[in-house]
Order: sequence, then C-alpha cells, then structure tokens
Amino acid sequence: MKLGRIFLAGLAATLVAATAAFAQEAPGKKKLAVTKITANPAVAQRMSAQGVKLSLESILQGLDAQVHDRLLNTRRFEMIERADADALATEAAAGGQTFAFNGADYILTIRVDGFNDRSETRRLASLGKTIMGRAIEISAVAKITEVSSQRAISSANFSVTKYDSENRSENTVHAVGEQTDALMMDAVRELAQKIAGRTTDAVYPARVIGKRDRLVTINRNDQSGISVGQLWEVYALGDELVDPDTGEKTREEVFVGKVRVTRVTPQNSQAEIVEDTGIDRGAIVRLLDSEESEG
Repeated sequence: MKLGRIFLAGLAATLVAATAAFAQEAPGKKKLAVTKITANPAVAQRMSAQGVKLSLESILQGLDAQVHDRLLNTRRFEMIERADADALATEAAAGGQTFAFNGADYILTIRVDGFNDRSETRRLASLGKTIMGRAIEISAVAKITEVSSQRAISSANFSVTKYDSENRSENTVHAVGEQTDALMMDAVRELAQKIAGRTTDAVYPARVIGKRDRLVTINRNDQSGISVGQLWEVYALGDELVDPDTGEKTREEVFVGKVRVTRVTPQNSQAEIVEDTGIDRGAIVRLLDSEESEG
C-alpha cells in the first residue's frame, strides 16, 4: 500500500510537471480591444439628410455588440472591456498621442464607410396587390493594429447587402418596424461574422491540429463561420523568406492538399481529405472562394 501511494504521488507530480510545461509552451490567447464602431462623417450626414439617421445608429449599435460577441465566441481571444478601450482611445486622441491600450496585444478599429436603407413600392392595380421591397447595404473597413509595434497587420473592406420583398393585399396590416429591424440585424450579423473571421485568421491562421486516416481536425468552431461542405486548401509552412526590397519576413507556404468540412462542433471542426500530398499537423488551411467550394 505504501509503495502504491508513493507511485501515485510520483505519477501525480509527473502529470503536474507535464501540464505546467505544456502551459509554458502554449502561446495562450491574445488580448484584443475593439474601439467604438463609427461611421464616416459624410455617411452620417447623408443618412441624416435622407431621414434614416436612426437606421444608421441602429446599425452601429448592433455592430458594436455583434462584433464583440462573434470574436468572443471564436474562443481565440481574451476580449478587453469596451468601456476601458473607448476611454483610453479618447484620452490618447485628446493629447495628440497614438492609442496604445495597456495590456492589449491587438486593437481592432472598424469604420462604416457606406450605408443605404432603400425602400420601393410598386402597385399592381389589376391584382389588387402592392409589392414592397427594402434593401440594406453596409460597407466597412476594419484594421487590426499590433500594439507592441503600432503596425497595422491587416486591413480589409467588407460589404453586405440584404434585400426583402413581399406581396401585400389591399387589406394587409403590417408592422413595418419589426420587418425593418429584422432585415438590419441580418445584415449586421453577417458583417460582424465576416469581420470576426478575418480578424481571427489574421492573428491565428486556421490550422490542422489532428489527422486520422482520411480525416483532419481544424481549430475552428461553430462560431467562426466555418460550415459543412466548405472546401479548404492546406499549406505546409516552409523556410523563412525575406523580401529583398522591404526586408519583410514571411514563411514559405507549400500547397499540400484540400479538405472538405464534414462536421462542426463548439470546439473544432472535422474535414475529409480530398487531396493529400503531405497534409500533417500544424499545416495552415484557407477557405476557397464560395463558388469553388460548392463545385
């Protein structure tokens, strides 16, 4: 019994040491601050002149909440509270300084540079019906800045268009506000998902974290935008490359295959290997264009 206790104690100590060593090796989550999402002044003025300023405000407020939610649910980042980020950003701007959030590894800034909320009505007198359509269009620019170097590591344009139409009889009673809010929130959610996906990929490229026979596991969960049926290309990382003109350092990427997503869970995703010339753990995966994925 005594020897058994000694063995168990030794085993426990070994496991603790191994766990501690693994924790030290793992890079851990990066801290991300998202500044308050705003619209270009010209966009705000145009929406005010068209009488849809409230729609723009709804878009901005909804985008604020949805971007934070999407990023948090990727389980890739430690999110810094919005109130703290905004206060420090305002203080830095007032003092003519560069915004550097203490403790944050990256800062995400989003500026809405285009917005339209259009409605049209066509009356079909012969049928006694009215066709009403509404289109919501949003475009935005998102920039990710690395705090330690104050260098923009990624900047991208995003756009979403949502359209809804319906046929109404002359006696139809309809709550317009409810339909409008639903359409706007659909657009906001899609835009937030695109921004969160791009942000995650810029900091943490999607990777193969497991391989078993003809299946691989990808470190992307059901909140990251990945879905069953998507086709992803796989790249193995090679030597470090140095651009002779700029001195910028990158890693060589060698195409080693394709995989198609078959299962998505709250933790990760699984994909079936379609083409394999060297797929292994640690390889980077990138989503093909939607048209190619569906082919």
